Amino acid sequence: MTTGSKEPVRILAHLLTSQKASRDMTGGILHFAAVHPEVQVQLYGTGTSRHTREEFRTWKPDGVIIGTNDPRTVRSLPNIGCKAAVFVNVEPPSDTELRCGCVFCDNKAIAAAAAKLFIDKHLANFAFVNTREMDQWAVERGQAMRECACLSGCSFSEFITPCSARRNQRQELAALAKWISTIPKPCGIFAANDARAKDVLDACKKASIAIPEQAMVLGVDNEDFICSQMQPTLSSIIPDFAHGGYIAAETLVQLVCGKERTLPPRTFGVQGIIERISTCDPNGAGRMVSKATEFIRLYAGNRPISVLDVAKAAGASLRLLQMNYKAVTGQTICDTIQSLRLQKVCELLEQTMTPIGNIGELCGFNNETYLKKLFRAKFGCTMRNWRNKQKPT
Repeated sequence: MTTGSKEPVRILAHLLTSQKASRDMTGGILHFAAVHPEVQVQLYGTGTSRHTREEFRTWKPDGVIIGTNDPRTVRSLPNIGCKAAVFVNVEPPSDTELRCGCVFCDNKAIAAAAAKLFIDKHLANFAFVNTREMDQWAVERGQAMRECACLSGCSFSEFITPCSARRNQRQELAALAKWISTIPKPCGIFAANDARAKDVLDACKKASIAIPEQAMVLGVDNEDFICSQMQPTLSSIIPDFAHGGYIAAETLVQLVCGKERTLPPRTFGVQGIIERISTCDPNGAGRMVSKATEFIRLYAGNRPISVLDVAKAAGASLRLLQMNYKAVTGQTICDTIQSLRLQKVCELLEQTMTPIGNIGELCGFNNETYLKKLFRAKFGCTMRNWRNKQKPT
């Protein structure tokens, strides 16, 4: 690409050294300048030699790449020479006189990467944890994740911080832990970013949820100071920020050298995923338990099945399955079988007039006396009383 001008194109780029995304994006901007000699780039912001835009007044930048649409900031840009601006992950102000473009992270691509990882792990339950402030980019990721779950035939749950807990960290963590305790497991929990994924891991610890056996946790941005220091270490999606910086610089040069007042928004996608312990399942516990649970769901309510039958269906040794099943679901295989059979008993009592003496055999119970004692212990009434309660008055 050439600018078609003898004069260099001067680009001013705002750098936030505290944010990995900003550092990587700046790298992409500098790479663009390296392969386009007619482009000059200067950096400003905390951690650089110059901290404010005004210090570049005599340099007279042609355009700026910036991550804010604050009206006062934008209005000051023409005063230092800028005639164009590219906004990163924010919409340009509607009243600006600058030529404008914008570059956004493709939040649908981010969610699709998370969904693919969970599908590859054979998870049938997806969950998303939004930011406390319900940022627009996070809302878009949640909506896209919901769509991915629907298309994959998976369940979907989303955590939105209650208004009453948004300013109280302890209350918010308690609400998050309570929500995680109630969602179906094993599950994949996709957090809006790594900082939010840290909250998820803290909440899982508070709720005694095993990671990754019961819940796999995935963040975004690959902030190493978070991901590598968590216990367990955190898996994270890497947006292609460097490419985002490259196309931001490319867009700005088009605005400076062309006649367009605005250019269509552009997006950058996913560079990859760094997997760490939070999504690793070395002995296939999640897949093993999913197979076992599906077998129990299909047959436990129709005929007698043993724990050994379940182990064979899951393709695992009995001892390994029992250990993993307890870790993932929080209950034993026998507990699950019994629970599903009792659920089927209740359905037959409520929805049919099948004689009570025949219900046990239809639901996999060989001993009618045992079923009656178990039913009374579980529900506090006889099977006949349960049926009568369901009759319309």
